[in-house]
Amino acid sequence: MNVNAHRMKYASLVLVATVFLNAKPVAAQEPTPLIEFVDGFPMKLEEETRKAGYNELFSGGDVSAYFNARVSEFLPTAIIPSRQGVMPLGRKPMPAVGAIKAEMMDVSKLDGSLTLDKFLEKAEFAQAFLVVHKGNIVYEKYPRLRPEDHHLWMSCAKPMASLVIDQLISEGKIDENAPITKYLTDFKNTDWDGVTTRDVMDMASGMDLEDTTESRFDSDNIARRVYESEFGFENETRGVERLRDVLRSTPKKDEPGMAFHYASGLTQILVILAEAVEKDRWAQIFDRRVWSKVGAEGALQVHLTPDGIAAAHGLVSSNLRDFARFGMLYTPSWKKIATEQVVSDEILDRIRSEVRTHEFIMAGFDGPVFADRVGTEDFIANSRQWDLLWPDGDMMKFGLMGQGLYVSPLRDLVIVYFNVNNTDLSAHRFARPIATSGLFEKMKKH
Repeated sequence: MNVNAHRMKYASLVLVATVFLNAKPVAAQEPTPLIEFVDGFPMKLEEETRKAGYNELFSGGDVSAYFNARVSEFLPTAIIPSRQGVMPLGRKPMPAVGAIKAEMMDVSKLDGSLTLDKFLEKAEFAQAFLVVHKGNIVYEKYPRLRPEDHHLWMSCAKPMASLVIDQLISEGKIDENAPITKYLTDFKNTDWDGVTTRDVMDMASGMDLEDTTESRFDSDNIARRVYESEFGFENETRGVERLRDVLRSTPKKDEPGMAFHYASGLTQILVILAEAVEKDRWAQIFDRRVWSKVGAEGALQVHLTPDGIAAAHGLVSSNLRDFARFGMLYTPSWKKIATEQVVSDEILDRIRSEVRTHEFIMAGFDGPVFADRVGTEDFIANSRQWDLLWPDGDMMKFGLMGQGLYVSPLRDLVIVYFNVNNTDLSAHRFARPIATSGLFEKMKKH
C-alpha cells in the first residue's frame, strides 16, 4: 500500500492524535495563538489545567500548551542537574535550511508546499526548530517559545530507556534473547512468559498493550489503564491502580515478534527492567550512565508516577538545545557535548543493523500512520524504540503533539522541534528532506 492509499486510512485514524483517553472527545475550541504565552500563562489557564482530564491535557489546545511547559507543577519530578558545566554548541548559520520545502499534510490548514521558514511563520502551533550539524547550530528559530524554556519531549524520550537497556546488554547484565521474566521475577506465571527483551525493545511483544483509538477509549484496556495509573486517575471500574500491577495483568494477544504494535507501556517495562537489574531508580540510573556525562545548559526533568516510577515513555522535559544534545550522543559529535561516549559503536550498530522488515512495521496499526507523517514509505522499519530507520542509517522518533527527534549519524546531523498540535503534524515532513537535501552530505576524500 503506497502513501496516498494510507492517507485515506489516516484520515479515519486522526483521533489517535487528537484524543488521548476520554471516552468522549471534548468539543474542539480554537486555541489561543501560542505567541501570547511566550512570556507566561494567565492564572486562569493554570487553574483549568489543574482540573483537566486526559483529553484536555493531550489534545493540543491551551491546556496542552500549559502542561507541556509546566509538567513539574502536576507530577512528582526527578531533577537531573547539569554536572559538567555547559559544553556550548558552535554556530555556523545556514539560511538554505529555511528554504527547504515540504508538502503539508492533508489535514493541514496551511496551503500545499511550504518552506521551513514559511511554515514556522504561519503555523501557529510551531514553537521551536533546531538543526545541529557537526556540533554547530546551523538553523535555530523560536517563533513561539523562549530558548531556555522546558518542554515535554513526549514519546521522543523513549530512546532514553532503550539506551540504558542497550548499555546493560553490552555489559552482559541482560540477555536480550532471554525472557524478561528472568529479571522481572514477579512477572513469572503471567502472559509475559516467553516475551524477550528484544521483543519489548522493538515493540513486538504480542501483548494486548497497543496504543490505538479503540484501546484508549476502552476503560478495560491495558493501554488506557497504564496512562490512568501514571497520573493516579481512577479507572472507571477498578479505581486507582499501580502501574506495575497494571503491566503485570496485560493479556497476550499474538505471538511475540510477528508485528510492530506501538505501546508506551512497553517502554515502561524497560524502565522497571533497568531498575530490577541495577537495583536503583531509573532517573538515577540515567543520570549516572548518561546525563552526568553531558554538558547540558539546564536540568533534565524526569516526571514520575505517584509511586515513583519514571514515565520515561514520554514525560521528560528539557530545553530544545539539551534535547538536541541527547540526539548528538548518537553522532560523531558526541565528544563536543559529552565527556564520555555513552552510545557506543556497538549500540549504534545494533540499532541500525538489527532492523526488522518493512512488512513488519506496516502490519501494525502505526506503520501506515508513520508513513503519512513523513510523507514517504522509503524507510525500513522501527528499531529499539526508534520509530523509523532508513537505509542510510538515519533514525527518527515522533512525540505526541508534534515533537520530533531526527538523527543522522552518517551526516553528523540532529534535528529537533517542539509543537503543540495533534491534528496537523506537518512539522514531521521537514526532517527527512533537510537531511537528504545535499547540504550535509559527508565530503568525499580526494
